[in-house]
Amino acid sequence: MKTNDLTKYAVSAYQNRKDSGFTANPNLYSSPAWYAHELGIFFEKTGRTIPKEVRMSRGYSIRANGMLFKIHETKEQLTFERIE
Repeated sequence: MKTNDLTKYAVSAYQNRKDSGFTANPNLYSSPAWYAHELGIFFEKTGRTIPKEVRMSRGYSIRANGMLFKIHETKEQLTFERIE
């Protein structure tokens, strides 16, 4: 596994939400692992396949499954917008 590979965090969150509905994020807030965890939850909520090749990208964005997602964060919520 490469050092910038965040797949394990996303897959763990995806599986936990799918199996138990549990979504609490154990990672340090705003760390790459935290965003990968949230992306895994987003993938499961939206009916996407299990996350693969997850890594942070430029400009406050994250890549997974060959797609690029822009991270939008406010005090109330975190959302991902597919841009590529």
